Amino acid sequence: MRWNTRVAHLWALPALATLLCACQSQSVEQTQPNEPQPVAQQQSPETPQQQPPQETPMTPSEPQQQAQVAYVRMTIEGKGDLVIELDLKEAPKTSENFLNLVKEGFYNGVRFHRVVPRFVIQAGDPKSKTLPMGHPELGTGGSGKNIKFEPNNLKHKRGAIGMARAQNPDSASSQFYICLEDLPQLDGNYVIFGKVVEGIEIIDLVRVGDTIQKAVVLEKWAPKPKDAPKPDEKQ
Repeated sequence: MRWNTRVAHLWALPALATLLCACQSQSVEQTQPNEPQPVAQQQSPETPQQQPPQETPMTPSEPQQQAQVAYVRMTIEGKGDLVIELDLKEAPKTSENFLNLVKEGFYNGVRFHRVVPRFVIQAGDPKSKTLPMGHPELGTGGSGKNIKFEPNNLKHKRGAIGMARAQNPDSASSQFYICLEDLPQLDGNYVIFGKVVEGIEIIDLVRVGDTIQKAVVLEKWAPKPKDAPKPDEKQ
């Protein structure tokens, strides 16, 4: 009896793998609470072993902060500005791809074609500049260049930005999503490469069809001081 049960399980595995196929649009799959990992998933990579830190003293000409992060300001028409911090250490190739697209003006005029409350907002398809919202081809466009899946230790926290993709893990291109809530069920299945560090309240206001008016790379950024005194106030 145990042998028959084991054979049945082995037969069911290929059928289950077939059912877990995703459509060709670049997307991040939503799951309901207490459900398994999203479709188009791949085996979560093991956390790479940490190398012992190199005790190399930093010199004034080697600012560590600039070497590890970069910043992009994204203006959403009618909503305001987001400042996105890119993690160059954890996701160097993915961040480089995003930065290059920003510098090219690729995202200027692109619209958010997907908004799922309590899940993600998604943009980056150049077809959204011309196609009406709801068109079946939305979500299938890219920059013409794909980037390899880049596993890292970054998590799907509220405000985290990641790359959407099709079933192939190496199919990410230009489409990105921003998490509206913590989504730990997606960790290891999609590449997170940064987070919103300013204007995070704006992500809750984004609706389908909202336009990215402009995205630019910032030379530097610093958080606004909390409770900063007004110019006419004495410290």
